Amino acid sequence: MSTTRLTLTAGEELRLTQVMGDIQEAAAAYYAETASRSDLGRPVRNWLSSVQTLNDLLANELGDKTTYTSLFGTSPTPGAALINAVKYARNADQHVMQIVAPPKANSLVGGLHGLRVYALWEPIPRAVHDKLHGRTQKLQPAYVANLEGQEVTGTMLAVLRFFADLAPQIVHRDQRGEWTGFPLKPQPAVLANIHPDEPVDDVEAANLWLNNRLPNGDARVVCGQVTKDGAIYLVGFTFADQLAFSPFIETTDQVERDIAAGFPYLVGDLAANVTQVKDKFPGAEGVLHSANDVATWATPVTQTRYDKDWLSVNDLDWWGHSVNIEHPGVVPDSIAYEQRRAFRLNAHAPAR
Repeated sequence: MSTTRLTLTAGEELRLTQVMGDIQEAAAAYYAETASRSDLGRPVRNWLSSVQTLNDLLANELGDKTTYTSLFGTSPTPGAALINAVKYARNADQHVMQIVAPPKANSLVGGLHGLRVYALWEPIPRAVHDKLHGRTQKLQPAYVANLEGQEVTGTMLAVLRFFADLAPQIVHRDQRGEWTGFPLKPQPAVLANIHPDEPVDDVEAANLWLNNRLPNGDARVVCGQVTKDGAIYLVGFTFADQLAFSPFIETTDQVERDIAAGFPYLVGDLAANVTQVKDKFPGAEGVLHSANDVATWATPVTQTRYDKDWLSVNDLDWWGHSVNIEHPGVVPDSIAYEQRRAFRLNAHAPAR
């Protein structure tokens, strides 16, 4: 993470946030297309263009542009080198008759829950390079070192991290404060990052990050308590816009931290107030719909620990599987993290 911070005026922040939103949405659109295996080129080119727009604004129009351009000196910082790599690819797309896009044939990962393409940045042909302006040609080493052969989504997230580190206030956020376009939909058995804030290649740090941020969604309805090896878990469903796409499993300590940070945990008669609407959401394993706002039939929890375990929805076999996955030492940490990440992040309608 960079310690450099840009100083922005209110007007600059407004414009830069718009462009940052374009970059975020292009990255999310690209990731969605990797599941449909259609044209990956369009969102890639939109992303390249948006990144270069933000780069130009920071380098040429920002009042504090000297701070930004200082990162691109004779020895560019790693983040600046990544932006130079993107600029090289964008210029190859904009100024030469060259289609910049991941190849159609690349690694497919998945199974019963769907396949996804994990495409790599291709080499820019020598004939294309030779047609580029001299200033752009000098950026070729940055492209080779930072993009060529690298998985596309990961590099997109790295660029978002770079800009967010420099100016956290320009991250485009939705009505709940989450990054617009994120989190991405997790791919079963793949630990690749699905959020720009998510720590890279460090499950322990990533779990800490999950614990220290609020879960996504509007509220959680507690449906019971399950104890395993002395550890007490509260279980239930997370609702967003009156829909619940997945259950949750949390220790009582985590529930108390979430409540203290302002996230609502409620209790009420879920079975009497929701219906299954799975058919309306292809690809989702089960979706609950509340005809009314959850707060009209559920009230804030008054306790987070009970003398006896209890369940109001589903049985112990149903909840026990998820509890076992998150209980320490039962499965590898990476598998436990995959479930926990999905339960805490993906409360909204699933993107592809």
